[in-house]
Amino acid sequence: MAYFDIVCYCLTKKKLFVFPVLVALICFGIAWVLPPIYATELRLQVDASNSESASIGSVSSMFKSSMGSLSQSGLASMIGSQNVIKPSDLYLEILSGREVALNTIHKFRLDTLYKKKADELTLKRFYKDVSIAEDESGIISCGFEGKDKVMARDIVRHMVKISNERYLTLQRERLQYSIEYLRNQERELMDSVTAISDELIEFYRENNLVDLNSQMEITVKALAGYETQINNYKLSEQMQGKDNADKSEMRKKRVLLEKKFRELRGRYDSSYVPTDKSLYVNSDWASEKILYQERRASDLKRFQALLEFVSTEKMNTESQNLKNQPVIQIIQDAYLPDWRIRPKRAKWAIGGFVASFFVTLFFVIYKGISTGAIVGSEGARRKLEQVKSSLRK
Repeated sequence: MAYFDIVCYCLTKKKLFVFPVLVALICFGIAWVLPPIYATELRLQVDASNSESASIGSVSSMFKSSMGSLSQSGLASMIGSQNVIKPSDLYLEILSGREVALNTIHKFRLDTLYKKKADELTLKRFYKDVSIAEDESGIISCGFEGKDKVMARDIVRHMVKISNERYLTLQRERLQYSIEYLRNQERELMDSVTAISDELIEFYRENNLVDLNSQMEITVKALAGYETQINNYKLSEQMQGKDNADKSEMRKKRVLLEKKFRELRGRYDSSYVPTDKSLYVNSDWASEKILYQERRASDLKRFQALLEFVSTEKMNTESQNLKNQPVIQIIQDAYLPDWRIRPKRAKWAIGGFVASFFVTLFFVIYKGISTGAIVGSEGARRKLEQVKSSLRK
């Protein structure tokens, strides 16, 4: 069966191909009669310059990186991980959420329009007409498709209005929570600074200290002087005779200096405390105390740095709360559409024509094969007869 034979037979049945044209006209008329669907869109941007939501996260991050040896303090247990949400992500969650959708459905009585009784069914139908998205530049778009262009515009504006109110409420709550959190941290840090300061004061008072580092320097200089004098006395004793009276006097002085030397360097009793009538301290005892003093002084500096940072963050957050600036920027308001998006009359006509044309073509070829009008179709006709007979059984 040659394709040329099929073409020739189809040309003899050209009147049948008027049917696709009629179908195209009918589809065009149906598309003309069907109610038009309009679409509108509102575009906005959530101002990401407001950093109030990041206050807790930044404070927590600084705490974590600065705690170090303070991890045993009560303050460390208060610091938890804070997941900072992008303002646009939070706004999208509100805009596409169930609360905004149901509020819009009830306000515009969309349940009667969709003819759905259950809220879940109405929501599914509503979400088919709503489009919410965010592009790469952070612009959020909210669109709606409906038969009433005025209602479509009002629905979009209402959804954005409700979302703005909810978003601003959440932001104010987050600001208040951030301020309260920072105030609590400030109080904790001030208590820690006071506690360490009192601890160091008590440490100096109990040990009769004035300035441990300076006293250590004075002691080291005294030890060096004692050592020099002891060595000088030893040399002088060696130069004197056995029964020399000066030698005996030198020995007494040397023994006294050695005793003084041992008091300032060497082992000390567990109850050792420097005398309050002298600036000298035992060097070994002072070495241990200096390590303790430096550790607590380092802790004190770290707490003071954190306190300064938290106080600054608290003032900035309180200032942000007082400003109460709008964070939603409408880039393009919802508009009254002047052109339908569907049904497209041309698409309906072309689609109806193409579909009916192929149906007509297959029908003509089938009739030609079944009647034997197409040359060389005996084999195809036999196959058709076999199919018919198998279907009758």
